[in-house]
Amino acid sequence: MSELNITALEKRTVLVLTGKDVWDFLQNLVTNDMKMVSESQCLYAALLTAQGKFLHDFIIVKQGDAFLIDCTTDRKDDLVRRLTLYKLRSEVALSEKEGKVFALYGDGANKAANLPEKAGTVIQNGDNLYLVDPRNAALGVRIIATPNFNLSEAFPDAIIKGESTYDAHRLQLGIPEGGQDIIPEKNFLLEANFEELNGVSFSKGCYVGQELTARTKHRAKIKKRLFRVAFDGTLKPGDKITLDDREIAEVRSFSNGQGIALVRLENLPEDFAALKPAGVKLIQPEYIKLPIT
Repeated sequence: MSELNITALEKRTVLVLTGKDVWDFLQNLVTNDMKMVSESQCLYAALLTAQGKFLHDFIIVKQGDAFLIDCTTDRKDDLVRRLTLYKLRSEVALSEKEGKVFALYGDGANKAANLPEKAGTVIQNGDNLYLVDPRNAALGVRIIATPNFNLSEAFPDAIIKGESTYDAHRLQLGIPEGGQDIIPEKNFLLEANFEELNGVSFSKGCYVGQELTARTKHRAKIKKRLFRVAFDGTLKPGDKITLDDREIAEVRSFSNGQGIALVRLENLPEDFAALKPAGVKLIQPEYIKLPIT
């Protein structure tokens, strides 16, 4: 990608959590270690079922005494409901932040926001927060903005693009979105590449779903993975990719020749020519450094 783009992520909502118990509350719930969060460092994490299956993913950012949760709007109400159930007598208050979330990506994104290339780095610019996406720095910069945020004034060289352009950028990197590529109450965390996307800690101690996640990690029982899909044709979520009439992958997202699919690792062929539909390719994302087939 050669141009600097900015996109309003209309499908994202920011929740605000405050109260004297909020840090402990989150530390006991989420998959990542809250010790990593500061006003200069955010993190990616998830909420799981007690059986270790995915429910929600989000980005956690600290701003003053509050913790902000950047989550998907479609499933915000379910997340709030679950957080409220776990809250019990804890002194924690939940509200919704006004404003929008933006993505700044392409050549020079980090430089334009005065940020390094380190995933998770945060700076405050006025009342707005700029952060390098904690999943992968190649995704670019995320902006948690106030209602009066002026795009043209803040980033005069950026081209305003729709969400389909940002989705194409994300899919090209093979980075999944929860609720779309990671199916609630079906997928396990490590199937969704959470370890490589900086979304899980194996040293923090207990959290909801921790036991099965740790067991999966240490017994190397990951049988499926989210991979990139490349195809010069049309696919839609739910479509099957087959080898000799056996399903080896299910498409989760697809747009403009790029997508994400859940792949059965034991059936992954070395030669893509045998796959159906003809011409489809399944590609291990570059951020997964070690062979996993």
